[in-house]
Amino acid sequence: MKAVDELSRRALLGTAVAGATLHSLPASAGFFTGFGSEADVIVVGAGAAGLSAAVSAAEAGASVLVLEKMPSIGGDTLISGGFFAAIDPESQASSGVSDNEELFFRQTYEGGDRVADPKLVRVLVHEATASFHWLQGMGMRFQPGVIEIYGAHWKRCHKPLLPAGSGYIQALSARALKLGVKIKKNVKVVSLRFNRRRCVGVEAEEGGKKEFLRARCGVVLAAGGFGSNPSLVKKFAPGLSNLTSDNSPGSTGEVMLAAEAAGVMLRDMQYIQCLPGCPPGRTHRVRLHNDVSRFIFVDGNGHRFVREDARRDVIRDKVLELPERLAYSIADNAGLRSYNMLIQKEAWKGIETGDAWMARSIPELARKMGLPAAELSATVRRYNAAVDRRRDWLGKSPAELRFRIEKPPFWGCYAGMAVHYTMGGIAISPKAECLGKDGKPVPGLWAAGEITGGVHGANRLGANGIADAVSFGRIAGREAAKSV
Repeated sequence: MKAVDELSRRALLGTAVAGATLHSLPASAGFFTGFGSEADVIVVGAGAAGLSAAVSAAEAGASVLVLEKMPSIGGDTLISGGFFAAIDPESQASSGVSDNEELFFRQTYEGGDRVADPKLVRVLVHEATASFHWLQGMGMRFQPGVIEIYGAHWKRCHKPLLPAGSGYIQALSARALKLGVKIKKNVKVVSLRFNRRRCVGVEAEEGGKKEFLRARCGVVLAAGGFGSNPSLVKKFAPGLSNLTSDNSPGSTGEVMLAAEAAGVMLRDMQYIQCLPGCPPGRTHRVRLHNDVSRFIFVDGNGHRFVREDARRDVIRDKVLELPERLAYSIADNAGLRSYNMLIQKEAWKGIETGDAWMARSIPELARKMGLPAAELSATVRRYNAAVDRRRDWLGKSPAELRFRIEKPPFWGCYAGMAVHYTMGGIAISPKAECLGKDGKPVPGLWAAGEITGGVHGANRLGANGIADAVSFGRIAGREAAKSV
């Protein structure tokens, strides 16, 4: 408690607003006569990263306040595919899969073009298993076995029992509340506050009123990426500026920018991942692509043009090279029914909105979609033959040539590219400490999840997003609570 008392004394002497560099904040800048709400640890954001940080800090004995700017918690986690990448010998062995940390590291690091900080990648692949079991211990449930999802490149993807990412938010929020964590919604963090170089809290806005909220031990930034901010997407990746986004409305990057304004270093900002989604002008997303063994991509001529298990950035670029920057996903009814009820519901709604099509035969499906019936039929026949031979002319892995497209009704949907994940953000250490522009940790400030950069590099593997959020969230919360 000595460290906490010293921080309290120093915080009362003076704080400074974010805006100057961290290294030029005088102790006397910006006096405050009192404090608003306070806690040992303040967490900004209530998705998987923020809630994991909150639970971890509370488990370490800290009082925790979570600030969420949206009317509800969950963020992008809630609407994600929900898959979790982790080595788990029991569930992987049941699927006939061998795995190890070195393989996981190599696939993640090389899959991001060796751009990521290898130390951060090592932390991710090592901590993911412990995080997986930590979640299970608080009631998170997964289906038996593992699969390879879109862009994952290995069968280490654990599928939640509940649809999308809802199970994570339910389990983490229930655990947080049980531990006494306070969660405040509709509260927007507008700046960070410092005493000399140490972060001592945040300035937050609620109902038009701004207030200083004091963190006795530290602040964890877990406010997500900026995929729903078109101006930032255009700034960092101009070629993607006209695409739609499948992010939640709250993923707009203000907290990341507030940290940068305070002297925190950003990295890898140009790397933005896209997934099949709504083309420009459409508003309803249909996902037939989650399991790479269950669907094919075709272009406007009804031809396959890329292997479905290719890297996500490779598929993005191949789609954007097409004449209309638009592709289509094709699956049969067995493929659709292998997905959770939320995805099935999306497909049925897509029939109503004109974003998906269903037919009793491939030629009928082609006619409804405006594709050449003979060409699409030939493509499906050729693909089914490739499944039978376990050899694909585009190079799809034999391990994913498992299911023919043959069980009616047949389904098709748009596969335009939509902004999905921003790999760039706040530079962090392996202890999730925010790094200043001098490369040194900023005292009192941690970050986790999509708001950070350096974990994935130029391309994120499928199912690594939630594993990253939970693993670094746990670390950030634990580290922030150490001075309690």
